[in-house]
Amino acid sequence: MESIVTSLQDFVTCMLAGMTATGVVLFWAGVALLGLLWTFFVRIYIAYRMAKNRRRDPLGWVLLSFFFSPLLTWIVLLIAGNAKQY
Repeated sequence: MESIVTSLQDFVTCMLAGMTATGVVLFWAGVALLGLLWTFFVRIYIAYRMAKNRRRDPLGWVLLSFFFSPLLTWIVLLIAGNAKQY
């Protein structure tokens, strides 16, 4: 594991060595943006799974989660509970 971390550090150091300061800032801003997008989509996936487990329409809840807040969607799903079966 230590060799992987060292190799990754060497790769990033070598890659960033030839960049200007602006390039380095843009690189890390891109990494941060990708991290935020990944987190956002994971939260939407959690809302999808919650809706599916409660036998509710997953698409509607995913859209609600996408356009508003995943956390708000989770709270509403928890309050709404399971859909009734007829």
